[in-house]
Amino acid sequence: MLLSEMTPDQLRREMDKLRDQGQKAFDEKNWSEYQTLMTRWYLAKSYLIQDSVRLEKGRTYRLTEADDTLTVTHRKGVMAWGIRGSDGQEMAVPIAMLADLDPKS
Repeated sequence: MLLSEMTPDQLRREMDKLRDQGQKAFDEKNWSEYQTLMTRWYLAKSYLIQDSVRLEKGRTYRLTEADDTLTVTHRKGVMAWGIRGSDGQEMAVPIAMLADLDPKS
């Protein structure tokens, strides 16, 4: 079943499964599998939160799981498109991967 077709409960169960599989891959130092599983986890989370996320065009966000930033140019579905801070390249990431640069406590 596609993530886009899942109910919120199904997405949560999928995220739990992916987290467990990702932890196993991390423990086994299987970095390629870990990265793939975490990307899918962020996609699932993005579908879960898509209606509550408001991105600002032109705003720079911190990328989770990376030491980098993304300045958002537009959003298409659960993907945010923008310019990566480290090299100026255009890229797309799941919206759940974006975090505030200055989190409020």
